[in-house]
Amino acid sequence: MKKKILFVSDFDKTLSTGDVGYILSEKLGISAEQFDQKIEEIKRRNIVQLGGELAHLIIRDSDYVGKVSKDLLYEAGKEVELKKGVPELINILAEGVDKYSFSMHIVSAAPKECVEKAVEGIFPAENIYGTNFTYKNGIVQDVERTNAGHAKVSTIDMLKLKENVTRDAIIYVGDGSSDIHVMLHIMSYNGYTITVSPAPYMGHICRRSVISDNVLAILVPILQDLLKYDQEKIREFFEKRGHAILEWNRADTEWLDID
Repeated sequence: MKKKILFVSDFDKTLSTGDVGYILSEKLGISAEQFDQKIEEIKRRNIVQLGGELAHLIIRDSDYVGKVSKDLLYEAGKEVELKKGVPELINILAEGVDKYSFSMHIVSAAPKECVEKAVEGIFPAENIYGTNFTYKNGIVQDVERTNAGHAKVSTIDMLKLKENVTRDAIIYVGDGSSDIHVMLHIMSYNGYTITVSPAPYMGHICRRSVISDNVLAILVPILQDLLKYDQEKIREFFEKRGHAILEWNRADTEWLDID
């Protein structure tokens, strides 16, 4: 009997190459620089949970209010560029590996419509948990729920019950500050966390850091630590699927600031 693993991934900059906030803002005539300034101001004031800045702009900022429709969110989602290997990662997890089966979900602060459209045809919409809005005549009116900051913890706990797994059978993959709460929560129960960001603060709270432009690299620590594959067996795993590992460097990095 296979052991079920709850595999949960963030979306922006984890499965995608960029942030949907920039794409949506550009469609409204807002430059990347202006968008960054707005995000930094929200962070400075600490008025929303980390990761919920875009949702706040959509319902509170005059440059966004009344201008964001459900159709516009779908249009932005169409333009999202996924990282290499996303469809194959989804297929591998769906098939399972050895004695493990994986139930994959996406939990993101990005608008649900954007994520749905970005992975349309390769990932089931019912397994996507993003920011949900309320609409009037197709135009965003308010936030119904956002999966940002600590809200991701609640979603993970809900998925744990839904999938009927133990807390140590949860894997979470993320990249930024909005993932800190959920990663600390999962680690406290001996779950498994992976970051795809080189940020030092992420490395401190994650079991493994994996830097690659191909999301299949996320499988490496899973194969090593859960399935106990050695490097040779991991290389064979990838080669059988037509992906030779060309470069593989691993190092423990110390970040020091000495006076």
